[in-house]
Amino acid sequence: MKRSLSVAVLALIASACATYPTIDKRAAMLAPYASYHAPQTQGPAPLVILMSGCGGMIGADGNPNTIMEKYAAAAARSGAYAVVVDSFRPRGIDFQSAIHTVCTGLQLRGKARAGDALAAEKLAEQHWKTEFSHIVLAGWSHGSWTVMELLAAGPGAKSVGNLRVEPSAALTPDAVILFYPYCGFLNGAGAKAWTFQGPILLATAEKDTIGSPEACRKMVEGGRPGLLDVEDVVFQGMTHAFDEESQAEGSSFVYDPETSARAEALYARFIAQQVARAK
Repeated sequence: MKRSLSVAVLALIASACATYPTIDKRAAMLAPYASYHAPQTQGPAPLVILMSGCGGMIGADGNPNTIMEKYAAAAARSGAYAVVVDSFRPRGIDFQSAIHTVCTGLQLRGKARAGDALAAEKLAEQHWKTEFSHIVLAGWSHGSWTVMELLAAGPGAKSVGNLRVEPSAALTPDAVILFYPYCGFLNGAGAKAWTFQGPILLATAEKDTIGSPEACRKMVEGGRPGLLDVEDVVFQGMTHAFDEESQAEGSSFVYDPETSARAEALYARFIAQQVARAK
């Protein structure tokens, strides 16, 4: 048992040392698992960067977890570009490891992962060879934590986690979507006001034990005093990850297809509003 624990600890240390310290290196690391969705209409359009929850892009059954692709496709139907990055498989983190180490905060916390969003913008620019009218950061659970840590770092940050940020590459979003964020003590994003002043969609679940609506509202207000331009939506009766079909065995989270459809419509409407800003 002692040897197994030592091996596990060494594995986590090795994972933490895989820094990918520049945006180019981080983008190259993420590139093999990125997916892209384009709108049918031509012309200037926003880019939506989607950051998944801590379970990642492979579900409990070993098949692809479709939640991020579903929301990315909805963004494209709403007139935006969308890129989905997998933060876990490129780092050698499978589903079980993600559940036991990422979801528990042992490795790849929000601040360490935040640079993936910057790399995703670069990947999208390389893929479509275009500039985007707006940048929308969208996160779910651990992904929302990641987005919030990036907002807390601010556009003038020289580093985000272990990523060095060149001034020309610093990402300043125009809008943010936060679905049921992790709002526990490891999330330090609410400790200071954010320079970001664009619209925020905060969607939480009444029965969430990871980040209650009250805790998340308080944390967002730490970054956005007065909750100015924050659309605060609470899905009554729902648990964390209510819109995710693939759930780990024994999970207390419950997928609800009807509420999931309502959440997707809310998200699509918010994206459409950002598309309208580009015109």
